[in-house]
Amino acid sequence: MAVSDPHSGLCHKHAAERQQNLDQADLAAALIGDIDEFRSAADINHSLGELYKLQARNKITPRRAAVMAYTANLLLRTLPAIYAEENASPDAPIEIILDAPRPCHDEPYPGHTTPRASDPA
Repeated sequence: MAVSDPHSGLCHKHAAERQQNLDQADLAAALIGDIDEFRSAADINHSLGELYKLQARNKITPRRAAVMAYTANLLLRTLPAIYAEENASPDAPIEIILDAPRPCHDEPYPGHTTPRASDPA
């Protein structure tokens, strides 16, 4: 079998796998940078900006970028809960609402007309 990378002595297949692993490590460094935890919207926004740049340069597949953007969305959605949890008073009672009011759907939206059976199609 011919050696394609004389520095490592690896064949073409294994040299390509090694390069892919190195590329993925570089992507992680570009996406995360020096962020330890995603505890602020600014940290998540920075990571999303880097993700956008990598996708624009075709360094990351659209599918992988979509999954990572969805994960960033989940991180953003949990920030208010984290803030409330960290700033809650230990003596405050837990409030559980069992009979929250429901939206009223009796009246149509303003300017919305409901079609009648006698109206022509």
